[in-house]
Amino acid sequence: MEKISLDLFLEYSFLSDLTVYKDSLLFHEYRQDRLSNDYVVKVHKLDLKTKKDAALTKWSKRNSFCVLDAGLYFKEYDKELRQTVFRKFDEDSTFTISLQVLNIEDLDDENYLILALIDKRDADYDKYDGAKKAEVKEREALDSDYVIFDEYPFFFNGEGIINYQRHALFLVKKGDFSVTRLTPATMDVESYDHDDQMVVYSGIDYDTFKGKWSKVYKIDLKEKTTSTIFDGVMQIGRVFLDDEDIVVIGTFAKDYGAIESNKFYVLKDEQMELVVDSEYSLYQSVGSDCRYGRLRNFYKAKDGAYLITACEGDGIVLKYHKRTLDVAMPIAGTADDLVVIDDKLYVIAMKEQKLQEVYDETLEQLTFINEEILKDKYVACPEKLILEKPQPVTGWVLYPKDYDPSKKYPCILDIHGGPKCAYGEVFYHEMQYWASEGYFVIYCNPRGSDGYGNAFADLRHNYGRIDYEDLMDFVDRAIADYPIDPERLAVTGGSYGGYMTNWIIGHTDRFKAAASQRSISNWISMVCASDYGIDFPIEQEFDDLYDCQAELWDMSPLKYANKVKTPTLFIHSTEDYRCPIPEGIQMYTVLKCRGVDTRLVAFIGENHELSRSGKPLHRLRRLKEISEWLFSHLNKGGA
Repeated sequence: MEKISLDLFLEYSFLSDLTVYKDSLLFHEYRQDRLSNDYVVKVHKLDLKTKKDAALTKWSKRNSFCVLDAGLYFKEYDKELRQTVFRKFDEDSTFTISLQVLNIEDLDDENYLILALIDKRDADYDKYDGAKKAEVKEREALDSDYVIFDEYPFFFNGEGIINYQRHALFLVKKGDFSVTRLTPATMDVESYDHDDQMVVYSGIDYDTFKGKWSKVYKIDLKEKTTSTIFDGVMQIGRVFLDDEDIVVIGTFAKDYGAIESNKFYVLKDEQMELVVDSEYSLYQSVGSDCRYGRLRNFYKAKDGAYLITACEGDGIVLKYHKRTLDVAMPIAGTADDLVVIDDKLYVIAMKEQKLQEVYDETLEQLTFINEEILKDKYVACPEKLILEKPQPVTGWVLYPKDYDPSKKYPCILDIHGGPKCAYGEVFYHEMQYWASEGYFVIYCNPRGSDGYGNAFADLRHNYGRIDYEDLMDFVDRAIADYPIDPERLAVTGGSYGGYMTNWIIGHTDRFKAAASQRSISNWISMVCASDYGIDFPIEQEFDDLYDCQAELWDMSPLKYANKVKTPTLFIHSTEDYRCPIPEGIQMYTVLKCRGVDTRLVAFIGENHELSRSGKPLHRLRRLKEISEWLFSHLNKGGA
């Protein structure tokens, strides 16, 4: 069998945007293009009667589609004119809405319901006359060389500067496309649902500072009036309608703090009634570097709501209806996107070490887009390794290509992000590449990971302690059970995995090389500079959120950086607003000044998602840098 080459991922197809269209399913197929150093996309149509999959469009740089009035439309935002153009497929027919439309759906025969991104200073821009619009453009031109921060949050990873931005709901008349804003200019809508009488939504109304706790509102569509129907202190993930119930997925964070998994409540008379005491995270937390595009973890159907989540390293689809929550589809792998048509569930999934394909509710494979790419390639099958402890730790081992049990092999420990994320039995390109190059690859879900319940995920006041213990115990167990050379160990990870890599090299010299990616080194600077920052002291439940520097410093790898001897590569992106680049620079500076073998590679224009959705050649260079660093320090040939 052939090796999986470093650059093979450039030939993978990534599927997303699964959409119901008449008796068919539509979805995007993305690929990476070396020449343009960008992604190209085409739309597929999967006929559910014939089970035939065919390309509906040619490859293009961008295309976003939606189904309206039973017709297929492609939409494109014109930034200069601040309007979204909708073009009907196979017809010379277009219409324009004077908004930056993020989502659009049929509300009734006369109206569309729209979620749009607005500037709160110009919330009614669509109604401005020519002179007023000219004033706005003049102001923007004067401010074009400046970045203004006077709100919090002021930026968000992958979205850039979000100062003044709000997500707003609108009604748009189908006849003349006139626009009526339904939410205040200062409201940031987080989730919403509707029937023919009302819209319910969760959101936070703020002027300059956005807190953590959401409220729930109801819009009477007939009277065009809004009322607050929940004004408590709650962390809300989603609100939706189920028969006569207004269902809220959220948590009061009383038992396990702000990382506590969401529960299901019915909202009535401004009170929350708990109906399902769930410990599922209700998002896709099982990682892979083989996804791209818009992937949903919630789908509202006629017979209830469907949600994607993780359970012990696998993905499952849940169904909520009439105050009950059931498993609708267990998957030995992950579900990445879902829709329901004629009461039948369809998913984009990864299973059996395959790349993404479309499956029906029986898990019959309906597409074969990626079928040939891994044919005759060495794909290591993850072997489960369970570390028996009071809270067992589940992990996996990938065998090196051409494995010989009489030999000792170098090994790479890979640590996932989050921390409330997970690894599972899905295809991971970078790990498979390392296995093809002759390395054992080991990875696990230490305490703090998702999919094992609230108590397991609880890391409050324990960052770098119980998770570090689990990781080191797992390494010891892997060395005891497999022919791994304890003198040739390497460690890598990104985000929280980068944090743990930084922590590990400050607490042990057992690893001969490390690659720390998009990491955290100093919680004091992280709290003040990250788009996630202020949530950390809240999650840790510090007694004093504004005077907790001692606790933050104790949890910071930078505190222990003077002890580091491990050759360490740092990978960071200049526009990473989740783990800003100074987090990598601080560790790099200490190591460099102390004479430790180190290197920092910064990717200009990339963000926290470099390894998953960065520019193709940047993704290639990232993996090349990491692999060559680890291989060379483990006395293995170059990549």
